[in-house]
Amino acid sequence: MLNLEELQGLKHRVEGFEEPVLSAYLNTNPADPENRNKAYVLRLKDALKELGVPRALAEAALRHVEGLQRPGRTLVLFASQDGKIETLLLQTEMPEEILWGEPHLAPLQLAIDEYQPTGIVLVDAKRFRFFVTSLGQIEEELGAANVFDTAGWREVTISPSSANPQGGMAQDLFERRVEAQTRRFYKELAEEIRRLVSRFGVKRLILAGPEERTAAFAEALPQDTARLVGGRAHLPTGASEAEVLRRVSEMEERLEREEERRLLDEARERGVYGRRRTLEALSEGRVYALIVPWPFSGEVAWCDGCSLAVPREESDGRCPYCGGSTRSRRAADALLDLAASRNARLEFARGENAERLRSELGGLAGLTRF
Repeated sequence: MLNLEELQGLKHRVEGFEEPVLSAYLNTNPADPENRNKAYVLRLKDALKELGVPRALAEAALRHVEGLQRPGRTLVLFASQDGKIETLLLQTEMPEEILWGEPHLAPLQLAIDEYQPTGIVLVDAKRFRFFVTSLGQIEEELGAANVFDTAGWREVTISPSSANPQGGMAQDLFERRVEAQTRRFYKELAEEIRRLVSRFGVKRLILAGPEERTAAFAEALPQDTARLVGGRAHLPTGASEAEVLRRVSEMEERLEREEERRLLDEARERGVYGRRRTLEALSEGRVYALIVPWPFSGEVAWCDGCSLAVPREESDGRCPYCGGSTRSRRAADALLDLAASRNARLEFARGENAERLRSELGGLAGLTRF
C-alpha cells in the first residue's frame, strides 16, 4: 500500500523536474468500457501529438503506458526531456488530464489529501482484526493471534458449549466471567490499537462488529485514541477484505463530505471567502486552511518574486506588492505554491460542497488565524 511519504516524495521529485514537463493523469480502469483494448494508450498518443510533445519523450511515455500489466484505475505519469520519468498507480478515479509545460501537481496534492489513512477495528468478544485503508486500497495489518495469548480465553468461552452451565447461580457466574474476560481483552486491545494508530499514522478510526461490542470497546479506548473514532459499522468479524472496504468506503465518503460542510460553515461564519478576499488574506499569511473546490480551473496572475497570486481579470500585468511583472499560471498549481509559502494547508471540497463553494462563497474560502 502507498504511504504518505511516497506520495510526498514523488511530488517533491517532480517539483525539481526541468520544464517543460509532461503531466498525465490517465483513466486506465480496465472495467471502464472506454478502455477496451487499452484505448487509453490511443488517447495519450493523440494528446501528445496535439500538445507538440517532443518525439523522443512521447515515445518513452507511450512505451511505459503500453507495458502496464495491472494498470489500476488511474495512472499518474510525469516525464521531462532529460529522461526523467515518475509514475504512480492509484486505485481511485481522477479526471483525465494530459498537459505539457509546468508540472501539474494539484491532482497529486488531492491524492495526498485523500491519503489520510483510516484504521478499522473489527472486534467481537473473542478476537479482533485491524485494517488500514487509503486511496481505495485495504490491507489487514494485524489479528488477535499476532498479539495476545488467547489460550485462556478459548478455555473460558468455547468449552462451555460442551458443558453449558445450568441456570441460576451457575449461569450468572459464567456470564460474569465472560464479561470480566471481555473487559480485560478490550483493555489490552485498546492499548494495542493506540500503538497501531501511531505506527500507521491513522487519522480516523472506524469501529466495526456487533453493535453492543463496538460500544463496549469504545469505552475502553484511551481518550486520545477515542477522539479519532469517526463512526461504527455493523460487520461480522469474518467479513472479507472486499466487504470491509466496501462498507468503510461508503462511510468514509459520508464523513469526508460532512467535514467539508463543517469547514465551509466555519469559513462563512468566521473566516474569509470569495476569490479576491481569500487570495489577499492568504498572501498576507492570515489563512491557515485554504478550501478549494475540485476540480479547480482557470488561471491567475503570478509574481515569482513575491510568490503571489491575484485574479487574472484584476491584474494589469504588475504585482501589486513589488511592482514586478506577472505571468499567467494554472490557478490550481499556483494555489499549491501560494499555500505552501504561507504555511497554509489545502482542503479540497468535492461534489455538492464544491458547488456550494462556487455558488455561495465565490469559489474560494479560508479559515483565518486572525
